[in-house]
Amino acid sequence: MTPSDFSKQLQRQNTLPSVLLFSGQEDFLAEQSFKKIEQSIEANFRSWDFVRSDMRDQSVPAVLQDVATMSFSGGRRFVIMDQPVFLTSKGSLEKQDEKIFLNYLQNPESENTLIVNTVGIEIDKRKKIVKTLLKSGEQVDFEPLPEREVFKIVKRHLSLAHVLIADDVINYYLRRLAFDLRLVMTNLDKLILFGVSGKAIGHEEINELVTAELNESAFDLVTEINRRHLDKALQLYVNLIDRGEAPIRINALLQSQYRLLIQAKALSINDTQLAQKLKIHPYRAKLANQAVSVQTMPQLSNAYLDLAKIDFRLKSTTLDPTMLFEMFLSNNV
Repeated sequence: MTPSDFSKQLQRQNTLPSVLLFSGQEDFLAEQSFKKIEQSIEANFRSWDFVRSDMRDQSVPAVLQDVATMSFSGGRRFVIMDQPVFLTSKGSLEKQDEKIFLNYLQNPESENTLIVNTVGIEIDKRKKIVKTLLKSGEQVDFEPLPEREVFKIVKRHLSLAHVLIADDVINYYLRRLAFDLRLVMTNLDKLILFGVSGKAIGHEEINELVTAELNESAFDLVTEINRRHLDKALQLYVNLIDRGEAPIRINALLQSQYRLLIQAKALSINDTQLAQKLKIHPYRAKLANQAVSVQTMPQLSNAYLDLAKIDFRLKSTTLDPTMLFEMFLSNNV
């Protein structure tokens, strides 16, 4: 089921499943759905009929007791399990609690809805409890929206606010935030606040109003390195240092980007398949495939190994980070 399908079902609550599994990576869209659920409940009963429990400090029996409790309004009660780490390879339930949960999944409370929220969590599909959940519950998949959909959402918000901004500037804004929907929507208020004055927003205004997402800055840095633009790469690095980013963190992100490029080169699959295989945002998959099309595996591997050496030196010596980065550039540009 898509989030859109779920929204339609929510309008006629008597058709909603007793057990829902929220999955995927787009937590912003999932939170939007939770808001819709809460708003679908009569205001006087929301605190009772909309319950969220963090499973890191709540027991399964207590949550299932909540699901079994009747709604005061006579409608449907929604109980959400957040952070169900017991569904991952790193977590587990006591045998008795697991038995209770399995029994519930086989015979759920029909009048209410249990939502198991695994968005952003990698569940272990080998576990019996996960297999039973996937079989018994209806799955709502919150995957990142395509770039064109994110563009449409942002353009609609800016148009409604009468903000003067060209399409290419919107795209620049989205790229600056790596099409991360949460960051895009969080920063949108800054553009609207600036735009209500009637001033047009251009690339310079975007640079002033919005700090580039660090992963995106690291990818820009890798792009300039791959293009053999030594001066631009060095300037980007210095800019990151100047804005307070730790050299060790920058180096770790560069290593992460090169690891992704090595994986993309080795797999040689299309953007969609790469995003699904590596569980990354489709935009990152697109950039990775574009980058590796002009790089050889030895070039990527050598760069990754050089960054590993820099990481060791940053942690074990007092050498100037910028000098170490310049040495890296001289070996790889």
